[in-house]
Amino acid sequence: MHIHLLPLWFFIIQIIPVLGFTDYLLKTCAQSGFCNRHRFYEANIKESKNRYYSVDKSSIEYYKEENTHKYVFKASIIKTIPRPDVNDIKVELPFTLSFFEDLTSLRFTIDEIRTNRLTELLPDFLNTYRYNETWKWAFDSEFNLYNSELTYKESNWLSNDIITIFNEDESLKVELYTNSFLLKVYYDNKLSIVINEEQLLNIEHLRSKEENFQQLLPEESSFNMFGDNFEYSKADSLRFGPESVGLDFSFIGYKNVFGIPEHADSLRLKDTSKTEPYRLFNVDVFEYNVDSKMPTYGTIPLMIAANPTSSIGVFWVNAADTWVDINYKEDKISSHWISENGIVDVVLLFSKSVAGITEQFTTLTGKPQLPLLSAIGYHQCRWNYNDEADVLNVDSEMDKAHIPYDFIWLDIEYADSRQYFTWKPNSFATPKKMLKKLENLGRQLVVLLDPHLKVDYFASDKCIENGVAINDKNNKPYIGHCWPGKAIWIDALNPLGKKIWDGLVTVFVDKVKNLHMWNDMNEPSIFDGPETTAPKDLIHFGGWEHRSVHNIYGLSVHESTYESLKSLKSDRDQRPFLLTRAYYAGSQRSAAVWTGDNVANWDYLRISIPMVLTNNIVGFPFIGADVAGFSGNPEPELLVRWYQAGIWYPFFRAHAHIDSKRREPYLFDEPIKSIVRDLIVLRYALLPTLYTSFYNSYISGSPIMKPMFYEKPEFEEFYDVDDQFYIGDSGLLTKPVVAPEQTTVDMKFAPGIYYDYFTLDHFVIKGNSVIEKTIETPLEKSAVFIEGGHILTRKDRYRRSSQLTKYDAYTLLISPNLNGFANGILYVDDGISFEYQNGQYVVSNFTFQDNKITNKVIHSPDELAYDGNMSISKIIIPIGSGKVKYSNVATVKMNSNKIVVNVSISDDKKSIIINNPSLSIDTDWELIL
Repeated sequence: MHIHLLPLWFFIIQIIPVLGFTDYLLKTCAQSGFCNRHRFYEANIKESKNRYYSVDKSSIEYYKEENTHKYVFKASIIKTIPRPDVNDIKVELPFTLSFFEDLTSLRFTIDEIRTNRLTELLPDFLNTYRYNETWKWAFDSEFNLYNSELTYKESNWLSNDIITIFNEDESLKVELYTNSFLLKVYYDNKLSIVINEEQLLNIEHLRSKEENFQQLLPEESSFNMFGDNFEYSKADSLRFGPESVGLDFSFIGYKNVFGIPEHADSLRLKDTSKTEPYRLFNVDVFEYNVDSKMPTYGTIPLMIAANPTSSIGVFWVNAADTWVDINYKEDKISSHWISENGIVDVVLLFSKSVAGITEQFTTLTGKPQLPLLSAIGYHQCRWNYNDEADVLNVDSEMDKAHIPYDFIWLDIEYADSRQYFTWKPNSFATPKKMLKKLENLGRQLVVLLDPHLKVDYFASDKCIENGVAINDKNNKPYIGHCWPGKAIWIDALNPLGKKIWDGLVTVFVDKVKNLHMWNDMNEPSIFDGPETTAPKDLIHFGGWEHRSVHNIYGLSVHESTYESLKSLKSDRDQRPFLLTRAYYAGSQRSAAVWTGDNVANWDYLRISIPMVLTNNIVGFPFIGADVAGFSGNPEPELLVRWYQAGIWYPFFRAHAHIDSKRREPYLFDEPIKSIVRDLIVLRYALLPTLYTSFYNSYISGSPIMKPMFYEKPEFEEFYDVDDQFYIGDSGLLTKPVVAPEQTTVDMKFAPGIYYDYFTLDHFVIKGNSVIEKTIETPLEKSAVFIEGGHILTRKDRYRRSSQLTKYDAYTLLISPNLNGFANGILYVDDGISFEYQNGQYVVSNFTFQDNKITNKVIHSPDELAYDGNMSISKIIIPIGSGKVKYSNVATVKMNSNKIVVNVSISDDKKSIIINNPSLSIDTDWELIL
């Protein structure tokens, strides 16, 4: 029998759903036992001359594993606890170091050999090792885990014993100091990063409560080592006692660090030496605070240091609750990483650019998925559409208003008594019929599918019967409270759990082609759990405590869902679309994500941009924020400004809370309705350009929304700019309005020529410096420019959904730079199936130079199965650069033939236009003006 005493806040959120998040539900660093202890240790060790960690030189090995072809440097770090008048206590910490064969990278691990008698006293169902399997979830299964050959040599510099280790091409050199553990890493012969420079390595080894007093270091605190006094987690059993790990990294010569999402904070990470650290802990934070280092729904523990000539990535491969301190200093940046348990597993990545770090990181953890073309269209969502009639009415009204969209969504209320894998019988009596009607119009449906399963129905019963529910600390199925009331949680880390989940998904989908999934509440969110999530002493498959795997749980759920949907591709012939709320490094392989339960106010619009940008640079570009705020009722001005920003989010979805007024775009008053409609239509016109950006991301991991410093790393003025951005490699540059009553924006431009996207007016930035310009942005207009040197591809004809654009021709918009040059790539496939993996796609490279447009087909199969329109119906070239020369006719050379086409000038005299030039994107040709 399970009895749960629910805190007062649980009943409050049931009565008044629209309440902001209350900070007291989450721990501060001072309230977190392990964070508090490591900061205490940091303050003391800096004043101390004591050094407790050294390398046992006699333990050094260098070997090649014959079965895995891994070259590994191995040694033992010895933690020495001094004891007066008796022998010191020695703790052995195995250390490994290796270089990945395909990356400019270094990986090292620090584990613990646990021989303490306490392991014999723990329950048999607990795994007593430190959790060391995060990498199995984070690394791409197709990544080549072979390690490159390494060499090492010993030396003695002024009595400091040093082991020097090189990778195969000697681009990386590591100096391992043995007397007091320290790593110095040189990239291209330049000292780039130092590990344990500030001596913050601290591995809290296994010991009993009775032994603790004699096993503490003089600089350590015993705060909450064996108990938790935080109000909402006092029941944590902490059977292993203290087992946290901490380590510092110093980026030498760097001034900027980025990454470690998800936080509602600036793109450039802030100094935390006098504030709270950044916390990495997947948690449900309805109406999260903005400008805050508090955790939100997802975690990617990658920090990127960047300057104009080089970049470093630190990937902290640990799924436990983690805190990160940052300290900007005159000549370096120090960071301090602290995790509740697990091993130290770190991958260091090195490159000349941030783009190189992103590409290497996504080579390691998996390239972002290539989604359905329709998935990058417009999504219409609400908690909740009431029934089938409501869904079909929204569909019809969108068409009547000529507002294109591709996806409509159902939140939790579609399910019978909130029991997933069911439909509410009175409201959704004929779901297949509804889905078929949507399919006929090229539309998709997404339904919510959470990992909590109401007790006493077929899905939860099946999980319990097969032993695939997460267990409580006594190894019995854990029962907590969530949307359906009492619930169990699927253990998706269990291979059998994934199989059971797959069966449930397969039966529910039942060959329906246009049904997709939304894994929400998968942090996991538990209403009566500590910090709104799972007790950390729950038990997962393999005997691992939840505290060890917390941040990968959401990944395990959505990856299981994706694999289930993908396995049905023979029936559906369609790539799955899946949205997740919780995520970890590697989630980009299978899911889209959004920034969670935001609020319809200007602060949340403003902060959405750095949040989306941060995820983009760490390899998870398919992200957006709810337009125009999940909870609350946005005023008309905010609605417009949010859509002006939202059309550039890689994931573009409008969503609203159950207590918000209906705000489907066709309900807006004029002129708001027309402005929003035109914005959505613009998104659809640019789908070819956006889809090409997704293809580039699928190939290289590159962002869809690019920060200014990412595109222009040579200009230091851009490193703290997080309110304007580029779209992929397209040259599109925009700065949304994010404040009320603002009719201008101040934008920063690098030298070059820029064309107003809407008018093709242009201006030139001369010299070698970044210049700020004030841009007029009345309500009906946003600041969108094309940087000279790019060629965009569009489909200009209005269609109700992306699928219906298949037979429409393309428009090329050529924007020459000051030298009269422009270039652009277009990627085309069927937008639906996985046939692109079999070479069924076309890549064309357009170039404009010396008043000549050429197309070079980079890839096209011998027989292209896709029968979509490949023709070009219009070419537009602004004449503002002064390098464009033209006459009334142009000559096309194609397949040894010459064709003469007409050339005209636009009514406003700003561009030349070539209509119906009889050209195709999948054929090489040359057009001479």
